Formats: sequence, C-alpha cells, structure tokens
Amino acid sequence: MVGKNAGNRKGGAISRRDWIRNAGVMSLGMALGGRLLGQAAPGAQSRIARYPELKHINLAGNENPFGPSQKVSMAIMREVGNSCRYPFREEEILKDRIAEREGVPSDHVILGNGCDEILALAAAAYAAPGKTVVSASPTYLQLGEHAEKKGAHVEWVSHAKSMQHDLQAMLSAVEERKAVLSYICNPDTPSGTICSAEDIKNYCIKASDTGAVFLDEVYLDLLPDFAAQTQVELVRQGYPVIIGRSFSKMHGLAGHRIGYAIARPEIVEKMGRYKMSSPSYLGVIAAIASVDDDAFHARSRELIAKGRQEFCSLLDELGLAYTPSVGNFVFHYTGIEIREFQKRMKDRGFLVGRPFPPYDDWCRISIGTPKEMADYEKAMREVFAS
Repeated sequence: MVGKNAGNRKGGAISRRDWIRNAGVMSLGMALGGRLLGQAAPGAQSRIARYPELKHINLAGNENPFGPSQKVSMAIMREVGNSCRYPFREEEILKDRIAEREGVPSDHVILGNGCDEILALAAAAYAAPGKTVVSASPTYLQLGEHAEKKGAHVEWVSHAKSMQHDLQAMLSAVEERKAVLSYICNPDTPSGTICSAEDIKNYCIKASDTGAVFLDEVYLDLLPDFAAQTQVELVRQGYPVIIGRSFSKMHGLAGHRIGYAIARPEIVEKMGRYKMSSPSYLGVIAAIASVDDDAFHARSRELIAKGRQEFCSLLDELGLAYTPSVGNFVFHYTGIEIREFQKRMKDRGFLVGRPFPPYDDWCRISIGTPKEMADYEKAMREVFAS
C-alpha cells in the first residue's frame, strides 16, 4: 500500500513520511524473514545471535516458542506505519471480536497490558484494609501480592497433596473470612494441574455467595477441549466471576502484553476505574489478527503437547517425579535445592523456573522449541549423571 501511494506521486517523489514508513516496513520484513514463508518461529538461538548478551536460553517464562502466527506477522507489517496512533478504535474492534467469540456483549470485556494488569485491576477494585482475599499457594502471585499492597489480608491456602487446588479448603476460608475476592488459576502454575470443570463451577457458585471469584484461565486454551472447560457461562448467567485470559501463551504474543477479562459490566466498570493506560497499538493489531486464527492455535497445542510428552519421557528415564501438567510447562522433582539447580543449568546456558516454596527441590520448565529441548536434555543428563 505504501509503495503504491508513493508511486502515484508526481515525478515518483516520495515524501519524508512515506520514506520512513517504507523503511519501517522493509526493516520489519527483514527481521521477520522466514516467518513470512511459513517457517517455524525463530527460537531463542536466533535472538542470541542478534543480541549476544542474551546468552541464556529462557525456559522460565511459559511462552509459546512457536508464535506469533504468520497472520500476525503480516498484520504487524501492514500496520507498523500507524504505530504513531493510539489504539482506541482498534481496542473496541478487539473487544468486539473477543465478545463475539465468547458469546457475551462487548461491555463484558476489559483489556489490559497482559493479564498481570487485569489481576492488578481486580485487586485494586476489591482489596482494601480490613478486607480478605483468598488465594491458593503456591500459584501465580500477582493478584495476592497486589491485594497485600492495598492493605488487604490474603489468606493463602495450601494445595492438596495432589498439587491441585484444595477447593473445599479455599471455600471454607472464603466463608469463614467473608472474603471479598478469591483467586484460582486453572490450570495452575507451577504444577500445571487442572481441577475438573464441574468442581470449578461448583466452587464459583458457592464462593460467589460471599464475594467475587477471579478465575485465571490463561493456560486453559492450551487444552483441545477448552470450550468445555471454561466458566464463561457463569458470567453469562450473572455470577460475580471474573475470567482472566491472555494472548501471551497459546497465541505466542508474550512480548506484546495483551490480556483481558470477561465479567459482568458493573465489574468491568469497577476494575476500569483503576486502569492507567492502553495496550500498545501493534499489540492490539497482533491480537486482532490472532484471535480467530484457529489453525495456528491447533498447531500450537499440538507442538506444545508433543514437547511436553517428550520431556516427561526424559523425566521417566531419569527417575524424576513430575506433576500431570496440561500447560506449556512441567513441574518436576530435582532432588537438588532449586537455587543450586538454577545455577547448574545457568552454567550450561539455560534459565529455569523460580523457587515455588515449599517445593524447594522442584523446578518448573517451560516447553521450548525442539532444538531448545534437545539441548536442554543434554544439560539434564550432565547434571543428573554427576
């Protein structure tokens, strides 16, 4: 489009603005390279080649190493020249797309800079001195930590022995403490375990008699049957349930920081009072391109599941216990204090998951590209042979 407009100018002259726009698109095209030919997404190795200071392969972030999709890359190339604009109108388009896909009106959707901002907004909306928030432990900490910063008491409820949420214990804590908000990450992190849709539904219905429920589903769409697992129907039925989602995992857009929540309009409005900024223009464009790219979603699920299964086979061979993860990561026993394990792996070129007390000799590993996982297997064999 840029080239066509430029060519129509008298004498073939190109304005400064068009030259800059062309240069940006050309540079991005060269950076994306093989992505436009349908090749696999560039892994950490190519990043290290461009930026030698990134000398470690990161298997700690639970990213999708196979994204973004080709549709996203093309959309970014088309729109990079509009990066000077705020994405106010595009945000509405994205909310409409999400709402249509989830079967809710668009006023049930709020966007954020990653799901982290969504979690912070929920904490800001509900947590306060004298109030109680209930959360599992260990789990993703953002909501609980933000609630504590707001002066609320956070009741941390330990997992069951299966490393799943102890939903009955959490419900008891909600009812006894009159909690204004409770938080469940399902599938959970670091364990990757999942509670059944029926158990989660029953918890949400009972807990919502006391306060709101934040159900973090950022990993749920990695499951082939995620449509049968999600609890969006509870939002449609009017329960005070907040469904948190992200484009960082299955969609492969972690670097663009796009998250969203689905909730009743009055809850969306309540959370929105604390919103500080919009997501980036290109992040919104990327999400619009990705939201309905079902072929890429299916391929991502397939590749991640394959990588997870192969890594679990290695753990079986090494005699290391692990949880039945359904996420894009595996939580496994090491027999080594986690900080020492981190050091040994860093010495071999890998960054691995942070400590998750009280599991101080367990490690969470994100599934990387086949090349990354093959190299990591060699490092694992070195560590556990010594």
